[in-house]
Amino acid sequence: MHTHTYMNMNTNMKKPIRMWMAGAVVALSGCQSLPGGAGAPDLQEVEAIERARLAAWMRADTQAMRSVLGDDLLYCHSDGRCENKEQIVSSIGSGKQVYRSIEVLELKPRAVGGAVLINGKVRLGVESNGKQMEFNAIFTDVYVRRDGRWQMVSYQSTSTS
Repeated sequence: MHTHTYMNMNTNMKKPIRMWMAGAVVALSGCQSLPGGAGAPDLQEVEAIERARLAAWMRADTQAMRSVLGDDLLYCHSDGRCENKEQIVSSIGSGKQVYRSIEVLELKPRAVGGAVLINGKVRLGVESNGKQMEFNAIFTDVYVRRDGRWQMVSYQSTSTS
């Protein structure tokens, strides 16, 4: 079997590929909203919503939690468990999982297309099924704007200690 690589192609074949690649880069460059651009998400607004979400977790405020979580949320904990919106709200609202402390060490929101990704670091004090835990974690959240408000649709965390 004979395979062809870009390096093995003759000059006549390389030119159309280069032109296609250049066109693709130009076309795709408009897919990401840059901070300050027209229609760019307000990163400070989304960061404030994220901080309010963390405060709602501490208070076990299920009404506030429901308003900020998308119905299609996938929330993956640092231990590998993944829950949907109703499961995470129920878990915290029932006291099965209690956030005793949340110290924000770092939040870095950035616009990607019409969404906002937040990379963060936190120090958590959690009680889960009666077991007390304290640990540091890093996480990534994804927020999208729906019906005029920002909602978190994805969360993934990893314990770092």
